[in-house]
Amino acid sequence: MPIRSRARTARAILRDEEILEAALAEVADSGLDALGMHAVARRVGITAGAVYARHETPDELAVAVWEERCRGPFLDLLSRCIDVAGGEGDPSTLIEHAVGVDDAVRVGLEFVALARRRPELSEIIAPDIDRLLSWESRSPREKARLAFLVGIVWGVVLHDNVSKGNVDIWRIAMALITRAIATDHVHGDGAWRPELGEAISARTGDAVRDALVDSARSVIGQVGLHSTTVSRIGRRAGLSAGAVYTRYASKDDLLIDAMRVLLDEAISDNQPVTDRTVDRVEMGNVAAHLLTRGGGEKRRPWLRFRLEAYVAASHRRDLAAVLDELHDGGRQRYHVMLAPAGVTPAVADLVAIVGRAIPLGLAVLDAYVDDLDSIDFRHVTMPLLGFVADASGAP
Repeated sequence: MPIRSRARTARAILRDEEILEAALAEVADSGLDALGMHAVARRVGITAGAVYARHETPDELAVAVWEERCRGPFLDLLSRCIDVAGGEGDPSTLIEHAVGVDDAVRVGLEFVALARRRPELSEIIAPDIDRLLSWESRSPREKARLAFLVGIVWGVVLHDNVSKGNVDIWRIAMALITRAIATDHVHGDGAWRPELGEAISARTGDAVRDALVDSARSVIGQVGLHSTTVSRIGRRAGLSAGAVYTRYASKDDLLIDAMRVLLDEAISDNQPVTDRTVDRVEMGNVAAHLLTRGGGEKRRPWLRFRLEAYVAASHRRDLAAVLDELHDGGRQRYHVMLAPAGVTPAVADLVAIVGRAIPLGLAVLDAYVDDLDSIDFRHVTMPLLGFVADASGAP
């Protein structure tokens, strides 16, 4: 006779739901990498054994949270992006679904962002993303529009978890972006030849500091801040843990220094491109080149490191404060960069916040598509930057 599973009681089903809600809250507060059975059990007020009886490992528990709590809301947001990018759906609702979203979407995006290094999650998330994106069947223009919109929406969620933005600015940005996506633009300068730039590495002139920053970039980008140890960073740099501690008090201090150093290097590498921002036509070209640098192989180690830093900072106010400081510096740079084109400070602030968010979203998307570094983003940036220039009164 076949073995029949025993009917579960209402009490057991309720306990299942309580565990999933507690696990969702734990990831929202502390992050996926910190998810543990004992912490979830404490939230519910039960023993860890009761959690283990239902889920063998934290990764299996995370899979259950995705399937039962996050999958529906997150894929609904992605479906909305796909509809709007294709000229359907209501673009006015996108920002409300991205800013101030509930834990299911925020945690869902963290799962999607980190699934590349969590096989249990990747094997169930990747097919869903692939199915919805239908990437290989899309035209170059469709890819540009979809990547841009998904990049900004996912980036807004990640950015807003760290630095709460002004929702009115996000609404204005989304209105301009969706208008640009719906605008057909004919390029007048031939084939797209993206300037991909160089790999981002530390070049401070201090050999030990450079080695540690590059090691931190590689290790944190691969395994996340939570699983990174000073010893592992030191080994990759060819140094002992003790030698690392002579330079940095903790791995957090090293993370902060690495963020500052590598961001400066990325800005320097982009300088030849951003120096061309002198009129509305060239603004669109410059933005397209910068976006192309926001995905693909050359900058992948830097982009993954930056993504991991934002994920960590979404659960750590001390790290978020450092990113807030870097954001303010970036805002000032955008003012200087766009001033020659006649862009007002208010519009430059809008461009700056979008410019911070999109690379984060593209860094997530990069794990699911193969050709971000070849996309001709001029399909979106040329009309978009024209609208921005019009709003600013630029020539």
